[in-house]
Amino acid sequence: MRFPRPRHGAPVLLALLGALADPAAFACNAASEHDEPDRADEAGLNVSTGVIDFGKDYETAEVGIGYRFPTDWCLGMGPNVGAFVTADGSFYVYAGTDQRIGIGRRWFIDVITSVGFYEAGDGKDIGGALEFRSGIAVGRRLPNGSRLSFGFFHLSNSAHYRRNPGVNSLLLRWSR
Repeated sequence: MRFPRPRHGAPVLLALLGALADPAAFACNAASEHDEPDRADEAGLNVSTGVIDFGKDYETAEVGIGYRFPTDWCLGMGPNVGAFVTADGSFYVYAGTDQRIGIGRRWFIDVITSVGFYEAGDGKDIGGALEFRSGIAVGRRLPNGSRLSFGFFHLSNSAHYRRNPGVNSLLLRWSR
């Protein structure tokens, strides 16, 4: 027996936006749960650049901007928002979560998930407007307080639409 899939991603996006509006509802005693720098200390804007759909038919440059909120729901996990554009006119606007896992004092791993809306422009048609992005980045805290990381990201609709080729990105990310 197959259950019908939701036709739109509005419920998922509304839940994420609700979490941003009332973060205390998702909070826990995060300060005692991990030894990494506080999320509030590493919140703020980030920029990224790299290549999307590398090695494929629609390989092109990608540039993005995001914001990591200071709200720590648990274990360093919290909300983020952002967008990216590509050289061929594609763009993606999203809301999601990220978690920073410390590896010593200077190194870290970011685990990122999001849901958002994608427009293909002259780029690759990946199925529809509702798309999910997940990624992992390895980074280093720099002496001046900024952070530099390199990551791999995957964008697809998780079989929400019949067409689901997805695209992968390799990105260099900087945040302050």
